[in-house]
Amino acid sequence: MMHEFDFSQLQSDDGYLSDLGSDVWLMDDHRWALLVWTRIGFERDLGRFSLVHVDHHWDGVNDFHENDELRDRLLAADLTEIHAMVRNKERIQFDSFIAPAVLRKLVTEVHFFCKQTDTEPGLGEQLLIDTGAREFMHDDATQLADVQFNEPVIFDLCLDLFNRSDMWAIGDLWTDDEIRAFLQIVRPIIERAALVTVSLSFDYSGTAADTRHLAALVVPLILRWRSARHLEWLPVE
Repeated sequence: MMHEFDFSQLQSDDGYLSDLGSDVWLMDDHRWALLVWTRIGFERDLGRFSLVHVDHHWDGVNDFHENDELRDRLLAADLTEIHAMVRNKERIQFDSFIAPAVLRKLVTEVHFFCKQTDTEPGLGEQLLIDTGAREFMHDDATQLADVQFNEPVIFDLCLDLFNRSDMWAIGDLWTDDEIRAFLQIVRPIIERAALVTVSLSFDYSGTAADTRHLAALVVPLILRWRSARHLEWLPVE
């Protein structure tokens, strides 16, 4: 499938969401990940997830804090309502899409691998107290890859992890070899995950050309690993 995907046509698009196959979903604005997680949870009755959030940013904002009416609406929402809330950015934004999944107890633990230093890390103590969720901070990829997960796993990647610059639409990218080496370390998680969500995050991940380059490097690799793993699971005729 991926030989037909033209990464050169990707552009900043708030509403972009694409199913690439092998349970890999690509988006620009990261908030759409919540819809994908919710849909897969509903369709496959997988129960609760462990989330591996690999990103420059923590994205741990809880925009439902101290708003009982909206929180109750979130907790009661079916898939159609979640879709509407994500589409309309109703307290679900590019940096506040994890907390709703935790509030709904779709996600019960979050493993963060993030580089951001200008804000408080993680989800915040009150959200963890209110939901009973757990969070873990990792600064070593090998340590993250060695985690033994008890729940189905979501591997959630933002391409801006691979941009060292903190300037808007300016790229200071990891080398291709550094990116491949990192992904190779966490490959076991990518392969075993129930689903993978990848956000392009145009402007955060550098220039538009930088973002397209990162997508063309990273996404086919993930899909190749996922596709090969899927074939191993197929029954022998």
